[in-house]
Amino acid sequence: METKFLLFLGLCAVVIPAGIHAVGRSERLKHLCVILLVWGTTHASAVSLNFFSRAWYRGTTRGFEFSWLDFLWIFLWVDELRHRKPGQRREWPHGLAIMGVFLAYNAVNVLLSEPRLFGLFELSKMFRAIMVYVTIAACVKNERDLRRLVAALAITVIYECFWVIHSRVVLGHSRADGTLFHPNTVSMFNLIAVPVLLAVALSDVGPRLKRLCGVATFLGSISVLCTVSRAGLVSLGLLLVAVALTCGALKPTPKTAGVALLLLLAAIPVGLKLAPAFQARFDSEGGLSSEFGGKEHEGRGAYVHLARLMQEDHVFGVGLNNWSYAVSNQYGRMIGFGYIPYTGTEEAPPKGPIPAGSNVDAAQAPPGHSLYLITLGETGWPGVILFAAVWLSWFKMGASFFLKRSPALRSRFGVGVFFGLLGAFAQSFSEWEYRQTPLLFLLHILLGALAAVYPARPSVMAKRASAT
Repeated sequence: METKFLLFLGLCAVVIPAGIHAVGRSERLKHLCVILLVWGTTHASAVSLNFFSRAWYRGTTRGFEFSWLDFLWIFLWVDELRHRKPGQRREWPHGLAIMGVFLAYNAVNVLLSEPRLFGLFELSKMFRAIMVYVTIAACVKNERDLRRLVAALAITVIYECFWVIHSRVVLGHSRADGTLFHPNTVSMFNLIAVPVLLAVALSDVGPRLKRLCGVATFLGSISVLCTVSRAGLVSLGLLLVAVALTCGALKPTPKTAGVALLLLLAAIPVGLKLAPAFQARFDSEGGLSSEFGGKEHEGRGAYVHLARLMQEDHVFGVGLNNWSYAVSNQYGRMIGFGYIPYTGTEEAPPKGPIPAGSNVDAAQAPPGHSLYLITLGETGWPGVILFAAVWLSWFKMGASFFLKRSPALRSRFGVGVFFGLLGAFAQSFSEWEYRQTPLLFLLHILLGALAAVYPARPSVMAKRASAT
């Protein structure tokens, strides 16, 4: 093992006990850890290590990742365990059971597939996301905790917008990527967060948090525009209208008309500035018919054929995170893609030269541009069904707040998370970025907070607060 990993393990032996002790002694430090966990999703890879890294692999996860964010949830989770009262009943958050079943299915899938290493990488990330979910569900005990989390989310979106504008204006990127390294990641990040912020801005929460969430909603929308994401733009517009309708913000009043006019005046110059960039994306990529039109084009349409071939050969899929390996070594050639095969899991494959007529842009295959097609190809229909059950359990929590809608914070927050989840779900039809650490953690943070206030009854938060 490399020296840096030995040093890291030694550091963990000191930092983790010290952090747990400090969080246990200071309630403010505990709240700070939650705030940093939210904000840190914009810098998840700033301080992180990948054990047994395979940086050359074109999968969705390339090592056993340990980020500085993992320190935070470990501090919080262990502190929650230490402060549990003797004999106190352990309340598992809603949806944890089906999430555990999906994790167990993928563990068996990895054991039965070849190669196993790439699947173990992805499995470790899934486990970390579940632990974030459980930790936040335990930490949010009252509306004050919920307000802090929402404020942290608003500050995070505003912060990310600053870097999005910096990458667009100062660095001159045609598609802004901010701190998240890819425009599509920035787009989905805001599709998850912005509906929550708009819903809270339309709640009966205090004026300062309302204004903060309103500003963050506007700037988060600007961030999506700057990414020049076609799916993101359409999804964002539909989500904002849906949240506004659900929360009663589109009633014809002078205030509503005034706010709408101001937003329109502010958005017009941004839209005019970015319109050529959107048009250029459509023109350069040949339009939707070329992108989805067939398997001979290395576009999103090809991934449908690849997933079908994998599923026909393997009832339980080719193995978690093995899409790139399977396509490069076998299935790509079946539809006319001449990828250079991987030589195993221990050494980097050849990067070229790519033979003429290979119909590919890189030596090895990228992940399929659809979360659901990847899931089908890697885990088969049983995996798709279990994954669908996980999403349905999440949607059920958010949908429960539609039955008893009110201007209360928890009600608006539940509605917002429902639409944020819908935004992630919609963009995942054409993207796989859900599996990236920032998005995976952000979504599970919000879902954990949602689980903390579910079911949608006013007495729930009071009971949780009294139990502590």
